[in-house]
Formats: sequence, C-alpha cells, structure tokens
Amino acid sequence: MENIKNQSIKAYILLESLITMGLLAILVTVVLTGIVNARQRISSENTHIEALNVAKMAVDNHLTKLSANGQDVEIIKNDKEIIIKNHEEKILELVSKN
Repeated sequence: MENIKNQSIKAYILLESLITMGLLAILVTVVLTGIVNARQRISSENTHIEALNVAKMAVDNHLTKLSANGQDVEIIKNDKEIIIKNHEEKILELVSKN
C-alpha cells in the first residue's frame, strides 16, 4: 500500500512543473514576438533609408529617375513641391508655403 501523502506531494510537484512550463512558454513567445516585430521595423526603416540615399544620388546628378540597390526612385518636381517615390510609394513630400 502506497502512502497517500507521498502521492499528493508528487502531484503537487507535477502541477508546479506544468505551471512553470506554461509560464516559460508564454514568456518565450512574448519575447520572440517582440524580436520579430523589431526586426521587421528595422528592415522597413533600412529600406526607407536606402531609398532616400538613392534619391540623394539622383538629386546630386540632376536625374528624375534612378534605380540602385534594389530601389527604384522617382523624383517629381514642380514650382510648389518635390515628391520622392520609391516603387510608386510616396516616401517624401516637400511643399513650399509661398
């Protein structure tokens, strides 16, 4: 005959272990989700920076379109505004208040 007290202690230890594993899994999921989101944001910002660098090269060389480093930049100028687009997405718009 087994001791009932000994069985309840083993069950309690098992319950604590399961709760700890669950909390650890939740913590790891939250941390990894944060890391993935941060990496996506950094990648997006780097793409934006690369597009602005290509736009600067285009302006320096008096070009309206330039493709470099995987960026396809178009610069649209008129009397009141300058628009910089990358792959048809507006990334910068400068408007004169005059």
